[in-house]
Amino acid sequence: MKKEVSIWWEQAKNDLNAAMNSVKSRNFDWACFQAQQAAEKGLKALYIQEFNTFKKIHDLSFFAKELKAPDEILEVCFRLSPVYAETRYPDGSGKVPAKRFSEEDAKKSIKYASVILTWLEKELSPN
Repeated sequence: MKKEVSIWWEQAKNDLNAAMNSVKSRNFDWACFQAQQAAEKGLKALYIQEFNTFKKIHDLSFFAKELKAPDEILEVCFRLSPVYAETRYPDGSGKVPAKRFSEEDAKKSIKYASVILTWLEKELSPN
């Protein structure tokens, strides 16, 4: 694995762990955001491996399509992608993000990110 790919991948796993810790501290908006970031950074790791370039894009579905991910991965990317803005900006939903997201939302986001990272781990492994 190239060093740049390895760095992105390691940070993706760290972000997923941080999301789980945020649930424990009841910071559900941050848990959702960190889960989205874990998926994004993991997808970027594979994108860099496959295309030898980096894109400053936050749309998980873009990366999943470019990487020809299976339908299950495309679906969870579609569901998790909006979290990027909704967890950080009140104008994304018209509500205070810290009050909008529940424990259930956080656990669902972590589940989606985990599904994506599990697939990515297989894709990033040497053949």
